[in-house]
Amino acid sequence: MLNGSNFSEWKEHLLLVLALMDLDLSLTKERPSSPKELRRWDRSNRVSIMIMRIRIPQEFRGSVLEDVTTAKEFLNGLENFYAKNEKAERIMLQAEFFSMSYREYENVREFIMRMKTVVAKLKKVGINDYQDDKIVAHFAIKMLPLRYARLKNVYRRLEEKFNNENGYLCFGDIWSTSELISRCDMEEEWEA
Repeated sequence: MLNGSNFSEWKEHLLLVLALMDLDLSLTKERPSSPKELRRWDRSNRVSIMIMRIRIPQEFRGSVLEDVTTAKEFLNGLENFYAKNEKAERIMLQAEFFSMSYREYENVREFIMRMKTVVAKLKKVGINDYQDDKIVAHFAIKMLPLRYARLKNVYRRLEEKFNNENGYLCFGDIWSTSELISRCDMEEEWEA
């Protein structure tokens, strides 16, 4: 259900439902001229609008003009009304990425998957700075708790060695996230 702050997720689910029901024709193609295609397109359009209206709370339904005639116009009207300011969303997602912390009840794999989820959201809004898996691993290792101090020291030494050999600052060129997870798993087994 659309609630005003979940438009992107709502739209993603809506498009999936319409595609699975083979009703997304009116959103993907212009109104056809042939009678046979027009009948199918009209049904897609009518049912798509009905599905969108039913998935919007009554108090939000006034946000879309009643005189829209196509599902595409309806969805665009909703998007214009509810879509977040992209700049604000980018700033919020970057802040979320840099303020992430390891939760005591989760394992390293869960922590890295949370980080990758935020990175995927950043990519959706056009920020590709954190797409390299080794950069995510770099940030993840810096955020690990004290019990991984030995592993963090090994990483730091490898980073220093890499910098000395290559003459430039290494930023995430050491381990991938899967390597980091494996090393953390070994560290946990070694401690047990």
